[in-house]
This record gives sequence, structure tokens and C-alpha cells, in this order.
Amino acid sequence: MIRNAVTCDREKCLALYLEPEDLPEVTRFEDVMVEAGWVLRPAADVLPRYPAEPEVLAHLCPACAAGRGPVLEHGGCPTCAGPTEDLDTGSTCHYCRKVVPHLADEWC
Repeated sequence: MIRNAVTCDREKCLALYLEPEDLPEVTRFEDVMVEAGWVLRPAADVLPRYPAEPEVLAHLCPACAAGRGPVLEHGGCPTCAGPTEDLDTGSTCHYCRKVVPHLADEWC
């Protein structure tokens, strides 16, 4: 299966978001990406190398958009691929702070 993916355009950020495998065909990847916290902005607002191209969009991961990035290492976060820590509330990303609740039978 071929899936869409997006990377953060902020310099030195390693954030990555993969299209969910269970995405309905009528859903656009850009909509799911924004719902997950990714930001689309004119590249001129984010990247100085595109000042004359207002139609070019830059992608910012949730961590960079919130000022907690760039993501510097990979891990298990489904939203930015950053490292996570198991807390009582669930698996929590160090960078974007996404919380994935533990399944009842996995957490004791």
C-alpha cells in the first residue's frame, strides 16, 4: 500500500506524519494532517528561501507550530514520529505532547 507522508519544513526538524492506513477514500490527506495538528502556511512566512512564491505552502509539525520543536529524534509518536514516554494517562510525545491512551489489557 502506498501512503502519503509529510515532513516538517522547519530547519533540522525530523518530524514525520504518515497517512493513517484506515483513512476513508473520500477524506483528503491534508484535512487529516491539519486535524492531527500539522499547520499549512505560506512558505514565505516560515522559510526565507521562498519570499517570492506565496503559493508555495510550508508544513509545520505540531511541535514546531507550538514552539516545542524541532523534533530532533525519532520514536513512536503517531503524529510527529518523536519519542514518547509511558505515563499514567498514556504514551505521551516529548515534542508535540500527543497522548495515546493505553489499552486496558496492556497497562497494569
